[in-house]
Amino acid sequence: MIFLILAIFSSVILFFLFKEFEKQKINTHNAITFNYLIACIMGFLLHPTKNELNSILYADWLIPTIILGLLFIIMFNIMAITTQKLGVSIASTAAKMSLIIPVLIAYFINSNTPLSNLKISGIIIGLISVYFTFKKETKVNKSIIFAIVLFIGSGLTDATIDYIRNIYLNEVSEFTLFIITIFFVAFILGLINIFFNKQKINFKDIKAGLILGVPNYFSIYFVLKSLEILGSITVFPVLNIGIVLISSTISWLFYKEKISKINWIGIFLACISILLIIWF
Repeated sequence: MIFLILAIFSSVILFFLFKEFEKQKINTHNAITFNYLIACIMGFLLHPTKNELNSILYADWLIPTIILGLLFIIMFNIMAITTQKLGVSIASTAAKMSLIIPVLIAYFINSNTPLSNLKISGIIIGLISVYFTFKKETKVNKSIIFAIVLFIGSGLTDATIDYIRNIYLNEVSEFTLFIITIFFVAFILGLINIFFNKQKINFKDIKAGLILGVPNYFSIYFVLKSLEILGSITVFPVLNIGIVLISSTISWLFYKEKISKINWIGIFLACISILLIIWF
């Protein structure tokens, strides 16, 4: 259970680092780019069988990692923007409720994928929860588009990873190599964007990337460790609900984010939806 708790808090930390980057006037894109370099290095250092790294060049999944590397860095930037413009509660709910999308895609692609009445209810409740969580008492914020893109983009990214995992990946160690490669591709693409746009890189951004890269890597590492011990039926509901509830509560208590009653209802419905989708 300790690995699952660490996975939750590693993920929660990411949202609050984005809030701090905004306060400290850090170039978030630069920090995210170097975060992937740090995450890649950590993955290499902690990988149990480093002799397998040579197999990356011949892996069937090498080409798809280029697409996923692009999706990773785009969606991480969108998550940062959503957090900074709309708050932690909206960003975390949008990111975690995106699990609806891979569930639906899996059902439509594979007719053998079961979709029970309770799971359908969970999907409907999930969509309602997203509306309630995004709803503000004041005039609609145009920045809500970032939350919508985060919701859809995260779902499509997860669906792509799930598809590749089912087709190409057989072992946890191979999945780790897969993730390390995605981190490296995301770093290279981010670096290309920095130089293409002639952005200045300073030590402050690199240091922020170092700080961000550690919890980012461990948010995946601890999930994999949890899956080995507890299994997906336990891990994913507790993980997603934990991230939504803890991040929303901390943002409300310490960052004084305005979370209305209807937003709390949305967060509660999101937790119910996660349980129905994953457990039934």
